Amino acid sequence: MAELLEPTLMDPNFTSDKDRERAYEIELFRAFMAGKREAFTELYLRFRQRVFSYCLRMLGNSAEAEDMYQEVFIRVYQRAHQFAEEKSLAGWIFTIAHNLCLNRIRDRRTFDNIDDLRYLASPTQEYGDDWAVRIQAALEQVPPENREPFLLFEYQGLSYIEIADVMKLTVPAVKSRIYRSREQLRVILEPYYKEE
Repeated sequence: MAELLEPTLMDPNFTSDKDRERAYEIELFRAFMAGKREAFTELYLRFRQRVFSYCLRMLGNSAEAEDMYQEVFIRVYQRAHQFAEEKSLAGWIFTIAHNLCLNRIRDRRTFDNIDDLRYLASPTQEYGDDWAVRIQAALEQVPPENREPFLLFEYQGLSYIEIADVMKLTVPAVKSRIYRSREQLRVILEPYYKEE
């Protein structure tokens, strides 16, 4: 598949590796829409870890994240005709993931109040020296409306504009939520910095 798309990637109009990646993803998508199933497989392989990681950080449960990320790719496959090429493919895929994760979080609220659960985790809870675990636990304490833009920006590499499209917000609102998320994480993680 790559050999068919390679010349496009050499286009001198691209200003960065990110532009080349996006162009390659669009070419894969076009190939998939033209009936080449291996192109969809390659898109899946390119995005699966990112989408799973996003779902895991949003939902905080690996079993739910596993189900959710598979559902995302089922929707991508089924709704491929709805993608507008002038938009970001990553943004479109994460819009689907965003909507599915928010629906799952809303469904949970019928069983328990997420806001109440947030306060059950004590910031002094012991996580050992594993910073990845500490950060994940801290992220789970950040409200989803602030956590999500932070995850999309820091972990998935989406631009402010792409995040605004995914979340149906303005760019200043996205920046504000990312700032709030960073401040909340700083406060939550501060006791661990003092320990070391």
